[in-house]
Amino acid sequence: MNEEIKEAVSSTLLHWYDRDRRHFPWRATEDPYGVWVSEVMLQQTQTSRVIEYFIRWMTRFPSLQHLAAASEQEVIQAWEGLGYYSRARNMHRAAQSIVAGGGTALPATYDDLRRLPGVGEYTASAVASIAFGQSVPAMDANALRVFSRLGDIADPVDRTSGRRAIRRLFERLISKRRPGDFNQAVMDLGATICLPKNPLCSDCPLAAVCLSRLNGTTSARPVLAPPVKRTALKGDIYVLLSPDGAVFLRSRPTEGLWAGFEEFPWSAPPLEGRLPEEIGRISAVGTKIGALSCAVTRWSMTLSLWLVSRVDPSALNFSGRWVDGPSLAEIPLPSASRKARELLFRRNIVHRPQRPAESGRRGE
Repeated sequence: MNEEIKEAVSSTLLHWYDRDRRHFPWRATEDPYGVWVSEVMLQQTQTSRVIEYFIRWMTRFPSLQHLAAASEQEVIQAWEGLGYYSRARNMHRAAQSIVAGGGTALPATYDDLRRLPGVGEYTASAVASIAFGQSVPAMDANALRVFSRLGDIADPVDRTSGRRAIRRLFERLISKRRPGDFNQAVMDLGATICLPKNPLCSDCPLAAVCLSRLNGTTSARPVLAPPVKRTALKGDIYVLLSPDGAVFLRSRPTEGLWAGFEEFPWSAPPLEGRLPEEIGRISAVGTKIGALSCAVTRWSMTLSLWLVSRVDPSALNFSGRWVDGPSLAEIPLPSASRKARELLFRRNIVHRPQRPAESGRRGE
């Protein structure tokens, strides 16, 4: 690809972006902190869901200093529902590390951004290019798809050889003047036109130079390595209810799966082994009130939900605590326990605190 074609690709894509870009709240700010927050939220989360969370987060933690000063529970609570909670914990740790070191802002280079907790190759590239104008390619799923088609790359994009080929092409084409806009243009192109299925090639600004379109291989790109199948597991999750209406939450270890969270006791061997003996004894008299499903990395779990009423709190002797309904509503929970909580509230098994929307103030 000669210099003339490379310049044409860059200018054509940026012209299209200037005209047809998507408008999001994080694109209305030049604050590197806001760019960083949005990019972390957008990892493995649909853009439509991130908008609400981003606005709420920036209201609650409007700066790096506000985030650093918050407690971990406040941070997790603000993140609840977005999943992959290590993202929020890592942002919190990064903010605290920067502030503790006397910093007042995010580092301005790709290499320094990569040194922050939880900041990987993509996030560092996106923030470095968008917030600081560094010419580094941000290779998300959209970019992998766009460039695999543009260059008609047959190597799997989820393998090293494919990613290297795409990076080489990306680095040759990225605008040196507007790298952040170029990266965002690629994201938008992949999200709106160069779709995984039924791409809108007739609307694509790069159709004239897209090799997969010229070679008739668009539907075969990108190439993916065979997927890893999830292992199906079955298990049980227990709601232990005291005579005064409190429920028991156990504490998870500080490392590993759902580290540091509280949750309803559950078991799904071999992922989660046998429950402590006292829970096993108490739960034997429980009543099944439903079932729920959730996915964890390479496992797909179906858990039977058991209610055990009138449990004597003194019968349990391991890490955990009893909480009432209002407290339960405020505690960040992993996905399985969060689904169990919603069922308990929906069926009025546990008292749900009144929400603001239920107080007659909707629409004010």
